Amino acid sequence: MASNTKLALAYIIIISGLALAYSAGIKLSPYNYDAIDIANALKAPSLEHWMGTDALGRDLMVRVIHGSCMSLAIAALTAISALVIGVIYGSAAGYISKLREPLLRFIDFLYALPDLLVLSLIALMVSRSTSGIVIGMAFINWMDVARLTSTEVTKLKNSEFVEASRALGETSVQILTRHILPNSLASIIVGLSYTVPRAILAESTLSFIGLGLSPPNTSWGTLTGDAWPYLRTDPHLILFPALMIFLTVYCFNQLGDQLRENSSPRKLGEHLLCHRS
Repeated sequence: MASNTKLALAYIIIISGLALAYSAGIKLSPYNYDAIDIANALKAPSLEHWMGTDALGRDLMVRVIHGSCMSLAIAALTAISALVIGVIYGSAAGYISKLREPLLRFIDFLYALPDLLVLSLIALMVSRSTSGIVIGMAFINWMDVARLTSTEVTKLKNSEFVEASRALGETSVQILTRHILPNSLASIIVGLSYTVPRAILAESTLSFIGLGLSPPNTSWGTLTGDAWPYLRTDPHLILFPALMIFLTVYCFNQLGDQLRENSSPRKLGEHLLCHRS
């Protein structure tokens, strides 16, 4: 249990360090992310440009840092939106027995829709903006949170402490918000921790195929998409943004795994036994 906690803390520190590095990099760099310098186009990594320059002579490191801010902001907004929609929907499905089956069957129907197709349609209908991409990704990510919330609420709604709350005259909303959801929070957070890396990958995929953010906005996905024609001649253009995607997604996935291990009943039981002994 202690080793898993240390690993989870280590991944949190790494993710926080990346976020701080991204923020500090923008302030410390002498270059602007959209400053064009054709004379220095397609330069290899050097002391002047640590990650090289792109086809328009823009410093790649600054663009990677700026892209990280957009990618992480979109992922965070997606996670928050998925949490709000999923918890409300899942609470209704889990607490109201008559609604459980139709609400869950509707989720099954949405699961059958191809994610990339849904994202592409929403991006085309709404706009190729941050809000449009967040709407699209929240639409395909809230269902996992809803199913998890529904399962947790169903398990807890007939518990003794819930029955006692009903006997005291508390309303269903009070029971959900004061008793059931707080006791389900650990499992919901674990499930939500996987939403962020999925959102980063989805945004990168969408931007890579040209349906993501529109210029002058940039993200890791747009950087990899713009670098694709130069894969053979200037591989550094795609290497660095792809490396950032890999590192961030890996850390978030590992963090989710460690949180899941720490919140499992077996681990909690071992933790309690260690304290008792």
